[in-house]
Amino acid sequence: MSSSIVKQLAIATVGRDVGMEIRRHVQNWSRPVGRFGYRLNRAVAAPLHRVVLNPVNRARYRGRQNRRLEIGPGHDVLEGFETLDVTTRRNVTYVGNALRLPLPSDAFAVVYASHIIEHIPWYQVAGAIREWVRVLKPGGVLQIWTPNGLRIAKAFVDAEESGSQDFYRDGWWRFNSERDACKWASGRFYSYGDGSGRSHPNWHMSLFSPRYLCGLLEDAGLTDVREMDHSEVRGHDHGWINLGVCGTKRSIS
Repeated sequence: MSSSIVKQLAIATVGRDVGMEIRRHVQNWSRPVGRFGYRLNRAVAAPLHRVVLNPVNRARYRGRQNRRLEIGPGHDVLEGFETLDVTTRRNVTYVGNALRLPLPSDAFAVVYASHIIEHIPWYQVAGAIREWVRVLKPGGVLQIWTPNGLRIAKAFVDAEESGSQDFYRDGWWRFNSERDACKWASGRFYSYGDGSGRSHPNWHMSLFSPRYLCGLLEDAGLTDVREMDHSEVRGHDHGWINLGVCGTKRSIS
């Protein structure tokens, strides 16, 4: 049972404060099991998927029209999308690294990555974007969503210098029951791993502003680069801190 379901059931039964405390205890109990399962997946199941299922799925989808790829899918797959992740599970088509996609060039009409690029080291993001562009067909579109570092930074500075509560618009208070601006900004900049303080892929390793992310797409050779509107989010919308940028791969003339 997911922690979000535990939270909803607990709040509905005993109220918000007690419900959130129950959820916290359930998360603490489940972390060791989750860490073990993740390591086992990376060590055994993911390599098997990479060797056995990646070639099968490449052959299965080869030649299909209007192919679309989601890098780092959530638990709910976007309809009509092939998926790639570092671990295997029911909704993963390919296991691989976002810096070296195990996929052919010029294959996809859309490549979509929502809240994935911030988990890549900041000095490797340009290479990752070039790799994502590689698998796009000419005329295909790359769509990236990530936390808006500039908005977060501005809200943090305003809160510290003038007492602004603009950051309350985010409504995200993980490990921050007192709603402190510095703890909020820390969580949004760095994330929280699995909550244990240990190494985990959920930590953030890069930061983006609209200018910088647009520049990265332009440097990768994309055209018609622009900031996206929230109505263009596919799947889960991360709300007030969400930054989306897209660009188109040049057509062969």
